[in-house]
Amino acid sequence: MSYKKLGDYIQQVNNRNRDLQVDTLLGVSITKKLIPSIANTVGTDMSTYKIIEKGQFAYGTITSRNGDKISIALADEYEKALVSQIYIVFEVIDKNELLPEYLMMWFSRPEFDRYARYHSHGSTRESFDWADLCEVELPVPSIEKQREIVAQYQAVENKIKVNEQICEKLEATAQTLYK
Repeated sequence: MSYKKLGDYIQQVNNRNRDLQVDTLLGVSITKKLIPSIANTVGTDMSTYKIIEKGQFAYGTITSRNGDKISIALADEYEKALVSQIYIVFEVIDKNELLPEYLMMWFSRPEFDRYARYHSHGSTRESFDWADLCEVELPVPSIEKQREIVAQYQAVENKIKVNEQICEKLEATAQTLYK
């Protein structure tokens, strides 16, 4: 399978919260998830914040404070939310060529983080900017194969979640018995 440049499949999105219709503010964690922001926004002009919609990505270009990880996440829990202006919001151009979920799987790989950290530049504040992201090469199999890979991955993820819930219940039972 040949590798293809990511820049051929993604585009930036720059929708602002000008009418203040969206109020859920999220941040991008190094665990590659969108998480509720803990920022103090009292007195902040929220009209300048970016809107991220379900199926879109946000990432922080500054890599120097993240250790080995790149802060990048797929919006999959909220229909619309806000992220800071410092994040780049982007989307897959054609979901019949590249699934956002498949792309997020690629971003979740340690190899992607190593690549991005290696290609980060700057002296005081290292960054992996939009142009760098667009130069990333990845395998893009047929859309059917992508769906198959994503389905298998999600099945394993769901089994892991169920097992974690069972472990939590067993731990609670053991603690009750111990007391």
